[in-house]
Amino acid sequence: MIAQAEQLTGRFQGDPSFAYEFSEINAEDAEKLIEGGKEISIKEEIRLVATIEQIDRAVGIIPRGAFVKTPLQSVHENRNFEGLSFTEAKKLSSYFHFTEPVNLKNKTLLEKADLDPSTDFLDSLEHDVPQGKDSRIYSYNEMKGSLSSLGNAKATRCGLL
Repeated sequence: MIAQAEQLTGRFQGDPSFAYEFSEINAEDAEKLIEGGKEISIKEEIRLVATIEQIDRAVGIIPRGAFVKTPLQSVHENRNFEGLSFTEAKKLSSYFHFTEPVNLKNKTLLEKADLDPSTDFLDSLEHDVPQGKDSRIYSYNEMKGSLSSLGNAKATRCGLL
């Protein structure tokens, strides 16, 4: 379902019963869909569900310690988790992507030595780099300075300073 929805581009129509046809895909992919018993069209409601699932996978974040991994490799919710402390909550390293780890496998042995295998089994947000035009990360002092200079400019225009 998700693989089919990924092949579609363009806007949603707003009609849940609208059927998208896979006319843009090549003949080889169409044959694979037919052989696999899958339809060559997909309804908008199915596309919407698949799109929401993709977004959830991309942005799912959990705090460190909220889930634990057992020695048998199963993951469970940590019933003893009471949240992060104030200082830990401010660190990006205290949050993980709630998806299959990708970067964790690429870490060196020295980096892995500092990790707790029961809680640090997912990719941390610590090394994520924002993409796009507005990707500059501001520190608290930069934001505070910008806001106070904006406030001074307003006050000057109003004749208060």
